[in-house]
Amino acid sequence: MKKRKKLSSFFKGIIITFTIAILVEGFVLCMPLFGIDVDDTISYVTETIAAAKGFFAQSTSNLSSSEHTLGNGPMEGTGTEQDSSSLDSPVNTGEDYTFDSTVYPYRALLSSEEQAVYNQIYANAVAYNTEIFTLVNELSESELSETINSVFNDHPELFWLNTSYKYGYNKSNAVVQVQLSFGISSDQLDSAKTQFDSVVDSISTAASAYSSDIEKELYIHDAICELTTYNTNADLNQSAYSALVNGSTVCAGYARAFQLICQEAGLTCYYLTGTASGGDHAWNIISVDGDFYNVDLTWDDSISESYGSSVYTYFNLTDEAISDDHTRSELGSKLPACTATAMSYTNVYGSTVEKSDIDNNGGQITEGNFTINEPQEPITDWRNEPAPLSTNDPGAGQTPDMGPDDMAPNDMGPGNMGPDFEGN
Repeated sequence: MKKRKKLSSFFKGIIITFTIAILVEGFVLCMPLFGIDVDDTISYVTETIAAAKGFFAQSTSNLSSSEHTLGNGPMEGTGTEQDSSSLDSPVNTGEDYTFDSTVYPYRALLSSEEQAVYNQIYANAVAYNTEIFTLVNELSESELSETINSVFNDHPELFWLNTSYKYGYNKSNAVVQVQLSFGISSDQLDSAKTQFDSVVDSISTAASAYSSDIEKELYIHDAICELTTYNTNADLNQSAYSALVNGSTVCAGYARAFQLICQEAGLTCYYLTGTASGGDHAWNIISVDGDFYNVDLTWDDSISESYGSSVYTYFNLTDEAISDDHTRSELGSKLPACTATAMSYTNVYGSTVEKSDIDNNGGQITEGNFTINEPQEPITDWRNEPAPLSTNDPGAGQTPDMGPDDMAPNDMGPGNMGPDFEGN
């Protein structure tokens, strides 16, 4: 009985297949009667089937080798899935490092797990480790982004660290590996450090000779603006090196140079990112006599170069005063607020080019699309004024015998471009 059913099913299949073949052949034979080209039709069907196969094959390939990206901050990461079953042990964990939260505020904002990875990333940057390394703690992608940006924001001295990196994540999308990249080759690094440290030491030493915080700040502000100029095509332009050695940089270079030298001179200064007039931007906040202020060297320098002498339009402003064209990033908004006005330039020294004197015709100041109206009062040069009394320094009021010519190191300046390093 079972054999008969199988034979019956077999013959039914043959009959159905034969019937379909006759119907298809009859349809093909009738196609010319309706003006349909048989060869074109067959070619079209063949191409459609091939395209469909290609689409599904491509979709499958993308799913199996998907690439993630992280770009919420200066550091931009590219991630790929890794087999986490055979990871190497973590190296250069940095567990012996300690960081003062008043100097390194971004680290203080992280969780304990993130802080451990922060230490490890810092240690591997210091060690110039170009190999991929396993993290001491698994992090989510957003946690990695915040952690590695915190390292970048806290440490302008790591001028050789590029803003691009790679990372590996497991099947659960937890980040398990990181690979750093560097903008200066290992055989050029020692020479670059020597040049860099020479400029930093020269400016910070000269600034430290002043007794008040605001004079130290002004000296550093003017020295950096004297050394460098704005250039979007500058090498290593996200580093302090580009400003201090190459003399050509963008906002990140100005701000990171100012941050580092202020720290060396004993001032509390932080790096901020955000937007200005709709574009990505970086500037600083600095503590002067215990209160924080916004400082934007990039825009001050652009205005000064246009005006023909040093001006302090964006020097020691409150958040309210700067908010019409500067907005902090989410991470930067966690840093101290700037509400004091006592140490603004006009309150301490007198007249300068004010924001109200500038007609910004759109875009960032660095684009040059602005005009300056002559201030109502002559601009005051802080070097010609008595040193202000500081509430924190009883010895304030003593000014070293220095003039504008002493501002920059004799062997460094915008004309000394240094080695032709490839930047990011």
